[in-house]
Amino acid sequence: MAGLLVLAGTLVAAPALAQDTIPVQDGLAAAETGTLVVDIKPFTSEKELPKKVARRLQSGALEWGIRDRQLVFTLVNKQFIDFPISHMTRYGQQETLSLPAGEYKVTGIGLDMTTSFSVEKVLERGAFVNEDVLVFRIEPGKTTTLSINPIIRRDATFAVNFWMPTLMTRAVTETEDMPESALNTRGPSSIAWPDYTGPLKFVAK
Repeated sequence: MAGLLVLAGTLVAAPALAQDTIPVQDGLAAAETGTLVVDIKPFTSEKELPKKVARRLQSGALEWGIRDRQLVFTLVNKQFIDFPISHMTRYGQQETLSLPAGEYKVTGIGLDMTTSFSVEKVLERGAFVNEDVLVFRIEPGKTTTLSINPIIRRDATFAVNFWMPTLMTRAVTETEDMPESALNTRGPSSIAWPDYTGPLKFVAK
């Protein structure tokens, strides 16, 4: 199961740099683009953490990507995702992108820890997709901040403590502060990995 998860505190190799495929057409005025800030807050915990775990979590990071006005944040390793997951942002840091104005949607790919010696079984039992959890707009010449607050909870399997973040996320504009939504919490609208037939799942051909 090693390498399956992007776990908080795990050292993840920096992804290859890739251009975000939302081209700005030649001749568009600067006023027709806006700014997106992806702001990952420092992690917090519902309970006191062992010092060793807390130190490891300080270097935790989230992997995500953007294409065609869709942002995807994933806790499932990107080798199973058919989407350009080309960003890794550490807790307490942020990234800034200049993007065409318009509507954007956010999808979260989550994973509930299960006991299994098979990667396929872990995905089958635990992985799920939360489509379009959040919808926001980037306005011309304005800044929109996607604020993500990783709240650490403990989920035990194999008698080992796995520290998984719940990604509480909201969009903040210059005139609006939207309510928080959890990107990676399983709910009634979540699509279990075996049932998901959309474009985000990599299927070997």
